[in-house]
Amino acid sequence: MRGRLTALLAMGFVLGMMLVVGAALATPPSGQTVTPLTKATLGTLDAEGAGIEVESKQRAGIAIAKVVLEPGGSTGWHHIPGVTLVSVASGTVAVYDVKCEKTVVTGGEGFVEDRNESHVVRNDGNVDAVLYTTLIAPTRLLELPFEELRIDDPQPKGCDVL
Repeated sequence: MRGRLTALLAMGFVLGMMLVVGAALATPPSGQTVTPLTKATLGTLDAEGAGIEVESKQRAGIAIAKVVLEPGGSTGWHHIPGVTLVSVASGTVAVYDVKCEKTVVTGGEGFVEDRNESHVVRNDGNVDAVLYTTLIAPTRLLELPFEELRIDDPQPKGCDVL
């Protein structure tokens, strides 16, 4: 019994250290201002129109925010638990995935963040980039404050873009 307790305590210590190290390796945002606009619950989605289908296997909702990235600013490496539709209202951003592949998105264009994959968005321009994000996520997650819907990630090896 004493051996099991020691093993459980050791395992708890190791898991705790992993969380601390993971947080220490995170790449927080810089030059970013997020303004939450609204949240709404939608229930179970099963919608179709003009050849586009949206379906969820559980109750879902949306969270909409305005994101401003100053010149040189970035979101930091992160992922969002759900699907995020991003509209770039003005400016230009570079979106990097975990393979360090870069996609340039300009005002009037958009991109999708999905599969809970880590990515970073940078403003390499000389004017503010303004983005509007619409997160579609399970309703239970949308009960969290806006700032807790984002999960910071470490920078992938070999992708020194920050």
